[in-house]
Amino acid sequence: MIRMVLERVVLFLLPFALFAAYVMVAHRWRGVRAPATPWMWLTVTGLLLVIASFLYVGFTQGETTQGIYVAPQLVDGKVVPGHVDPNPPPPPPPKPLPKIGGGRS
Repeated sequence: MIRMVLERVVLFLLPFALFAAYVMVAHRWRGVRAPATPWMWLTVTGLLLVIASFLYVGFTQGETTQGIYVAPQLVDGKVVPGHVDPNPPPPPPPKPLPKIGGGRS
C-alpha cells in the first residue's frame, strides 16, 4: 500500500523535478535567469500523470470478473476478504430424472 502511495507521489512531483533540473541546467550552461515558475501547469501535469497511473492500473492489473465471487469469510478468527475465484469447483452431477409410468412396456 505504501509503495502505491509513494509511486503516485513521485509521479505528481516528477514535473516539478524536471522543471527544476531544466532551470539548473539552463542557468549553468547559458547563464539564463530562472523563468517564472508555471505552478498551475506543473500541478496539472502532475495530476494528469497520477490519473493516468490510476487508469493504467485499473485496466491492466484489476481483478478478473470471470469466475465465481466468494464472499468474505471468518476463518480461524481472521477475516478472509472477498474475491473472485477464477477456477470454481465443478458443479455436482445432475440428478437422474425419475421414470415416468409403471415400469411396464
